Amino acid sequence: MNRDIITGMDGEIYARRDLSREWGGAIDLGTARTGKSFGVDGHLGETNCLGVWDSVDRLRFRTSRNLRLELATDPKVITELVRFDSKGVATVVGSVEYGARLSLNLTPGRYGLSFFVEGDLISYQVNASFIRTLANYSNSLTYEVQ
Repeated sequence: MNRDIITGMDGEIYARRDLSREWGGAIDLGTARTGKSFGVDGHLGETNCLGVWDSVDRLRFRTSRNLRLELATDPKVITELVRFDSKGVATVVGSVEYGARLSLNLTPGRYGLSFFVEGDLISYQVNASFIRTLANYSNSLTYEVQ
C-alpha cells in the first residue's frame, strides 16, 4: 500500500497510509500566512487500509487575513476548495477538473481542499503557496481557472 506524504506550511512532514476522506479526520495544516506553502504527494484509486475504496483525500487550513492561494494541481485529479461556515458546513468556492492550476483570493476563514479521482490507482502531486494581497474583497471569494 502506498503512503500519502504532506509537507506542511512549517516544514513538518505528515506520512499516512491514507489521508482522511472525512473533514473531521483531515490533517489540519494550521494558519496560512504570506510566503507559506505546502505540498502533497498522494495516491488515490485503490482500496485503503480499512478496505474502503480510496477516491478522495482531504486537508484543512485557515487564514487570518486576505491571501491569494496559488495551487499547482495535478491534471489527473479533480481539486475542490471549500469554505466552512461557523457551524462547520462546507460550501464549494472553487474547483478545477483535471487542470493544472487554480488561483483563488481568500478572505479570513476556515478552508478545506479535496482531491478526487474517478478511476484506477494514480499518484498525484499538488503544490500550494500563499501570496499577500492588498485587495478588499466585497465577495467572500473569487477564483479563476487557468
